[in-house]
Amino acid sequence: MLINTITNVCKAVVIPLLLGFPIAVIAYRMELWPMGVSFKIIKYTGYASIAVLAVSILIGLFTLFKKQYPLAKRCAFIAILSAIPAIGLSMQASKAKSLPFLHQVSTDTVNLPKFNAIIALRGDNSNPLAYDQEKLVPLQLAAYPKLKPILSQLDKDQAFAKALEVALSLGWEVVATNEQQGIIEAVDTSALWAFKDDIAIRVQALGVGSKIDLRSISRIGGTDLGANAARVEKFITTFSDK
Repeated sequence: MLINTITNVCKAVVIPLLLGFPIAVIAYRMELWPMGVSFKIIKYTGYASIAVLAVSILIGLFTLFKKQYPLAKRCAFIAILSAIPAIGLSMQASKAKSLPFLHQVSTDTVNLPKFNAIIALRGDNSNPLAYDQEKLVPLQLAAYPKLKPILSQLDKDQAFAKALEVALSLGWEVVATNEQQGIIEAVDTSALWAFKDDIAIRVQALGVGSKIDLRSISRIGGTDLGANAARVEKFITTFSDK
């Protein structure tokens, strides 16, 4: 029977489709292949899961109408399993569409905090540090209007010490500090994918108090799905609350 054959095929592929995401993550973290391969695995397993989900729903409704209840239950089970990667892909796609195509942000978009020690750690395949103000500033201002410098009543030395304390409390790996220049360079590694994003913190003295700017940039990927902005906002909130 054709319906039985199609159902068996769907059942056979649904488990591999469920394993697509964890395999992609584990293989990337083990450096078995580059990020692009993992993204393709996730994308195509997501598309295949949507197809399996649609087919299993259609067959399930048909068999339910024909009162073939055992087969309808199998289709329902397949639909539930295939919905997991399908929903995951849909959520990521929806999030990507709702956010600007950015992989770096800065609280100062005119005179960005500069990297020094971290440059040697970034590697040849990392995103360039060049900043296209004409293109990127309008995108950042529209999506993340809260990304503004911290204006503190603390003097430069006090603000520098506090900024360093906040960076460490957030779990960032501090790579270099230059108290005289007011520069802190750090790396934040994501929990799941182990993506490394680079952060530069700059503390400047004002007539009264100090000004703290942050810049955060992803090493890989055209879009960060809001990760850099969220990181900077968390630092700003933590600094202000301490």
